[in-house]
Amino acid sequence: MKKVTLKDIAEKAGVSVALVSNYINQRPSARMTGETRARIDNALKELDYHGSAIARSLRTGRSNIIGYVSEALRTEVSQNEMLAIFDAAAAANYQVFVAFSSARDKTLANIRMLKERGCDAIIVSGYFNEEFSRQICRSFNPVVILNTHPDISIPGKMLRYDYRAAVREAILYLKQKGHQEIYYQSSLEGSYEQRFMEFTSFFGEEKVWHTNNEFTSLEDWKNFRQQHPACSALLHLNDFMAMRSIQHCAKLGIKIPEEIAVVGFDNIHAAECTTPPLTTVSRPLKQAAEYAVNALLAQLEGKEFDLPESIPCKFIIREST
Repeated sequence: MKKVTLKDIAEKAGVSVALVSNYINQRPSARMTGETRARIDNALKELDYHGSAIARSLRTGRSNIIGYVSEALRTEVSQNEMLAIFDAAAAANYQVFVAFSSARDKTLANIRMLKERGCDAIIVSGYFNEEFSRQICRSFNPVVILNTHPDISIPGKMLRYDYRAAVREAILYLKQKGHQEIYYQSSLEGSYEQRFMEFTSFFGEEKVWHTNNEFTSLEDWKNFRQQHPACSALLHLNDFMAMRSIQHCAKLGIKIPEEIAVVGFDNIHAAECTTPPLTTVSRPLKQAAEYAVNALLAQLEGKEFDLPESIPCKFIIREST
């Protein structure tokens, strides 16, 4: 099958080869009427033209590829973040290369690898302290960090998911419902985590139920209820832990939300399918991805872009409360 050339496109559209070239490569000199643009688009479609990405990269100095580095792609919410970045990049005619490792020492190596593969810009997602965040910024430019650390701020380079506002909203909602004995279940060690910090600012650490892992046994849940019989509402580190609580309540004949209200975190797809549907908190993944991609594109073009320092999560009320 004969390879389609710019000359073929130009003849089909009734324009010059130079105009087609300028249009395909998005050069400022590609000025034309809407009718001419439509003719070129139709010719590209009818002839099924696919230009050489390598040749285009040599001409423009761009690969039209954004790198994405994540430390947590095993979770559904991180996978959804990745898909949101794919969508935002595709809207700007960019592809995404992905690198994943749960080991912290691999993050900078992954950034170097994506740089060697010709990425124009990189998004890095994870929980990073200030020192490591600045290491990331020094390792590549342009870069945007999607961070869940509670305090770090690097203007123009970092967007932080704000969990605390949504946790606060959940607590105030439960209080308005008359709940006084509210607890929080977490499998994370240490206290430097947004959900923990906001919850303990209301109730102190004595209302935190620390468990060894996300998969609390029925026996552990029974013991918790026996030790804290007045507990009428339970927040969770994530939706999986909340869904496990719903399962245990069903087995023990405990009514939700009449006897205990249950709140999750992450708004995974299954959260709407529990019985009752789970009240939870959703990260603004689509909005964050669009911010990150647009900030990178602005940096590549040398333009100003107002990247917010943080973006609030959303409290979603369903029947479990």
